[in-house]
Amino acid sequence: MLLLCATLTAKAETVTEYILDTVDSGEGYWPCLFYELNYQSDLALAEAAKWHAPSEDESYWRNGIGPFSIDQNKFLVTQWQSTLHPLLIRRHFTLDPDALAKIAIGNVTLLYSYDENPTFWLNGKKLVSATGWNDNNYDRRQLLSLQKKWLVEGDNVLCVSLSRGEGGGHIDYGLCVTYDPTNTAIAIPQEETADNRLYNLLGQQLPDDTSHRGIVITQGKKLFCK
Repeated sequence: MLLLCATLTAKAETVTEYILDTVDSGEGYWPCLFYELNYQSDLALAEAAKWHAPSEDESYWRNGIGPFSIDQNKFLVTQWQSTLHPLLIRRHFTLDPDALAKIAIGNVTLLYSYDENPTFWLNGKKLVSATGWNDNNYDRRQLLSLQKKWLVEGDNVLCVSLSRGEGGGHIDYGLCVTYDPTNTAIAIPQEETADNRLYNLLGQQLPDDTSHRGIVITQGKKLFCK
């Protein structure tokens, strides 16, 4: 079994990984579900109906590719008539135990470039709202410890609503986690073995193949596999 790994040193720098990509992350486009409302007053009606809940019936939502914009110079991938309609977006993502272990020891940050008046919801709970717009810059909001616990193993959904505006309009948003891979809070198998068995950050044994990427543990040592 060949692993392209490097042993992590005790003074390794923090690592940032995107949970949900933005244009700024270098990955570009992102899949989502979206819905354009007819009137500004529909935002309050949709919120009262809990459109942002994980249990939302998505059968009538449209599949889309973000970011959304009315202006080709500001992240335009999908055209959004922001002067006519408010916008709702749902982005699903999956977290496994390895990702949750990194989240537990690290900082999770919401990044968002918007126009205008966004409100974000994570798994049905209100995360943050803002007024106005920030041009094509990105605001950063670090999740509180309590808010990190809203993230669960399996399916998650990060939603945003935006108001209709008189001028331009756009949205690009995502999540990233920054953590120290040498953090001693990461669970390590207590028993060192003489073989090359691999474990994830929770101490669970991994299949004996070459498909692993990121941090693994073998013989009591943390390795980073490319």
